[in-house]
Amino acid sequence: MKNSVNKSAFAKEFLTMVKNTFSDEEAKDICMLANKYSDEFLNAHPDAYGSAVKVSYPFAGVYKALQKYVSKEEALQLMKDYAPVIGEKQRKAYWRLTSIPGVTSLIWANFEKIMNIAGGEKAGYKSRIYGVQGNAAGMDVLSCPVVNALVEIGMPEVAPIMCAIDQVYSTGYRGIQFKRDKSVAEGDDCCDYRYRRVKKQK
Repeated sequence: MKNSVNKSAFAKEFLTMVKNTFSDEEAKDICMLANKYSDEFLNAHPDAYGSAVKVSYPFAGVYKALQKYVSKEEALQLMKDYAPVIGEKQRKAYWRLTSIPGVTSLIWANFEKIMNIAGGEKAGYKSRIYGVQGNAAGMDVLSCPVVNALVEIGMPEVAPIMCAIDQVYSTGYRGIQFKRDKSVAEGDDCCDYRYRRVKKQK
């Protein structure tokens, strides 16, 4: 998979931040290195779960590339600060999608199936899925492939960045309230995803 950062929707957004923060020459170099490092991680782990391919390795590639020009701490902070911007872009996209009549109802009707796919073993997760009970639904993610992949390559500190993006965009479904107070990436025992069907929001 060539240029895996450019092929990762969320990671590609970080390159926008790079272009807005560094000189043209530095930004070009960082973008090139980010893709190089991400591809190296992927090549070393060809059997990785999809979430590692799309999130863990591209994020790690950006993080490592930034460290050519700033400290490790500064690189992490740049990504943390920009994570909510990425989350907001995705939140708006979901908000527009669920403005279409019937879309939220369709999502809720299939919500248990969605949780089983998104948080299931085939995707590399270990979860307690409580399913849909009336107007409530939830699952506890006990083990996350995004976190596990980053731990394996020695960059666990990058994992909470994905959680910060997730925390924002998951509020983008009209008529479905989202809450998560814990995160495996931040040292908690689980990610406690909770959803509630409410009157459609405007």
